[in-house]
Amino acid sequence: MVNLQAATSTENLRALEEVKDFYTTDLGRGGKERWTYHMLPEAELDVELHRMSNATSSTSVDSVTFQPCAAYADLNQDRYSIEEWELPGGVWQFTAVYDGHCGHDTVDYVHERLPSMVRTSLQALLQSTPTTSLKPESVSEVLRSAVRHLDQSIRAELLDFLPHDHLVKINDIQLNQHISHRYSEWSAISTRCTQGSTVLLALSDPLKKNVWILNLGDSIAVLGSRSSSGKWSAMIVNSVHNCNNPSESRRIQQEHPSEQACVRDNRVLGYLAPTRALGDTWLKVPSVYTRRAFALHLQDWLSPRQVAQYAGRILTPPYISDLPEVYHHSLDISQHETFLILSSDGLQDLYDNHDTQLSGQEMADCWVGLVGHHMHSTTDMDLQSNLALRLLRDAIGGDNAELVSRNLTLEMEDKWMDDITILVQRFQ
Repeated sequence: MVNLQAATSTENLRALEEVKDFYTTDLGRGGKERWTYHMLPEAELDVELHRMSNATSSTSVDSVTFQPCAAYADLNQDRYSIEEWELPGGVWQFTAVYDGHCGHDTVDYVHERLPSMVRTSLQALLQSTPTTSLKPESVSEVLRSAVRHLDQSIRAELLDFLPHDHLVKINDIQLNQHISHRYSEWSAISTRCTQGSTVLLALSDPLKKNVWILNLGDSIAVLGSRSSSGKWSAMIVNSVHNCNNPSESRRIQQEHPSEQACVRDNRVLGYLAPTRALGDTWLKVPSVYTRRAFALHLQDWLSPRQVAQYAGRILTPPYISDLPEVYHHSLDISQHETFLILSSDGLQDLYDNHDTQLSGQEMADCWVGLVGHHMHSTTDMDLQSNLALRLLRDAIGGDNAELVSRNLTLEMEDKWMDDITILVQRFQ
């Protein structure tokens, strides 16, 4: 028999003090399940958000990348680049957001290789063409070609390792022997082929007279400019490449006529939300690769039944496009103060989940108004230096300290929001 000593009144008070700032929520889902969160004092909210979002600032670019779920914080699949290149004619600036899915390998591969590929091609162009006679479309083609070449290199590695005509001839024993003899090479190839990444990038010239924005996927770029009267205006630069975009759904259906499953449940083949991406090679090559070669890698997140189901829908690949859209804009920063917001789709998702539904333009107006206000604010100096952090704070609750606390401290094993990466680039 164990005798437990009753707690003293002091110990009871201490225990109550320790839990007095903890609350529970059902996240609006209803039902009996509740999750605990910690109500933080206002003074701690910005400090904690700054820490958790890895907020950084340079001369002209502010950045955050955020995943608050403790179980997933180290598994954030977003990446970003901020680079300045000394090239013929001056310093060019390259910024990009990469949103990976189904793992880290492909997004890391893209993050590592794409900037240097763009820089090499741009340098070759500038060495052959005087800056004064440089045509915007030439730079657009540099960007477009670099992205497509990178995606084709992923596919080429697969086809070099396992040509289609060879795959259809050999039996399972021969296939397993071929893979096992070069397993480390196959593991890297097949992982990149079964994962993917979107890319949204901006390239600006030395005089900040031109900016090029390339999009492949469902991230979003918003250009904010201030008129001489002081009013800010917002322009959504790119179309979003997912099945919520009717033109993208139509394109896929036109490319795959009579295939009812090419777009299902608002996803490509019922599987993937982005309609354009780097990687995802298994959705760009014949289904025999999925059935015989990729099944083991896909089973990390798909059941064997699902793998067979999706493979059965791959009839006339490719289903995911690697063709990016490139937009060129002339800038006049001497007359109009201008900045650019690049964000992964996680930021837009948070606004879509608000009680008040905003249109795309209303959301862009909100972002630009907020950033524009804080660019010239003389109060609330704590976050003024990082405009991306201002946007993130607004998205996760703004002035609602309880909602911000919940989004920062919720004790839940599953992610309650997507990864979020935001870059705010000031042209000056």
